[in-house]
Amino acid sequence: MSEDPSKHLIDRFEEQLRTKRVGFFDVDELEEIADYYLETGQLARALLAIEMGVDMYPYATTFAVKHARYYVAAHQLDRAKEAIAKAESLSPNHPDLEWVRGQLLMRLGKNGEAIASLKKALQNAEDPFPIQGHLASLYTAIGQFSHAVKVLKAMLREEPKDDHLLYMLAANYDMAGQDDKAIEWFKGYIDQYPFSETAWYHLGAAYYRLDDLDRALDAMDYALVIDENFTAAHFDRGRILEEKEDYKEAIKAFEAAIDTDEPGGYTYYRMGVCQQALGLEAEALESLKHATKLDEDLDEAWIELAIIHGENNRLFEGIQHAKKALSLDPDNPDYYLVAYDLYMQLGLLLEAEKMLKMVLKTLRIEEPSGLLEYAKSLLEMNQIDAAHSVLRMGLERYPDSPEMWAIYCGFLYAIQELTLAQQHLKEALQRYGSSFSTHLLLHYPKLGEDPEITGELNKHLPQP
Repeated sequence: MSEDPSKHLIDRFEEQLRTKRVGFFDVDELEEIADYYLETGQLARALLAIEMGVDMYPYATTFAVKHARYYVAAHQLDRAKEAIAKAESLSPNHPDLEWVRGQLLMRLGKNGEAIASLKKALQNAEDPFPIQGHLASLYTAIGQFSHAVKVLKAMLREEPKDDHLLYMLAANYDMAGQDDKAIEWFKGYIDQYPFSETAWYHLGAAYYRLDDLDRALDAMDYALVIDENFTAAHFDRGRILEEKEDYKEAIKAFEAAIDTDEPGGYTYYRMGVCQQALGLEAEALESLKHATKLDEDLDEAWIELAIIHGENNRLFEGIQHAKKALSLDPDNPDYYLVAYDLYMQLGLLLEAEKMLKMVLKTLRIEEPSGLLEYAKSLLEMNQIDAAHSVLRMGLERYPDSPEMWAIYCGFLYAIQELTLAQQHLKEALQRYGSSFSTHLLLHYPKLGEDPEITGELNKHLPQP
């Protein structure tokens, strides 16, 4: 790796600070020193270099602009405004003035004006690269991802091997929902730089988001051929294999990710999920416990532990783990459903009922048909009582909705609660007539094949 060209200047400057000697630096050198510290976030030393420049060269307007940059970086925005005004009075056409103004406007949340200033700064900049960096960050922050992509592409033409820029570009393609364009761009980039493990990784990630799992896996494999210690590629390779239900190989990939870097809890969590899928319960339990030890805020691992404890009839432990998960993510309806199931097994029916009410609250479902879809998913998990309770609560929420009455009535027929279903059928027909009939047959068309039900419905058809 080549040495930073500023290093000899920085070494001289810092030696001077240590020995408290006064040495000579020309204007350009002090500019470079100040820029180095500003760009690396060492603001105290940046200010020392700027003030030295002001003392040594009081008529050099560049240090007035550097002062403004310092105040913006230090979040001293009122002082930044004053410094910009002073710099503008001394040198209204200074090439960095609009850049600093753009940074200040970004801090003030005046995004449109900031973009205009940064674009203007680009027109006169000797080095557009850092200005483009601010512009790309601003576009990303305000959700204009396609604009950020254009700027980042221009920066990569200048610095094609900058991995950080590649990450930023991939992130903006992702947030823009342009995975197909990301694939096209990264394939073109790889044609020029075939040994960029970062590019292969992001190509694989884009394929993964598009569910092209085989190509995603191939790309991750290429990244790992280039850099066998690429932790993120090992982890995402595990996620792809997990998606392909190749759980044994997925576990190996997660283990490789753990071996190549200090692991986080999420890697152990994913490994535990795969071990559960293979029926390796003891191993899964250890992985999930380790996940929560490394990351106490990992709600996904806590809820999986709750499920395992519930399956092993360790219900009170399961409840405690479910409560922990809910304290971390109180808006997750699936977690309330796990808690509901545990309370039901314990016979704590009032607590179970509270959990189901929270399911409905966190689902934020505004339409009866949404409740039906959720009830269907509960039935698929063999949660018949929960599905019944959800729709009964839905009827309480929408007591005057013929559609909700139809959904609940049809559900009762579906689970063979025939006496209750017939009662609701008659009451709903008396209340809503043909409006109820239409919704019932729309959601449960097979009920139209039952002569007893159709006979009842026909009684309430409008008379000619």
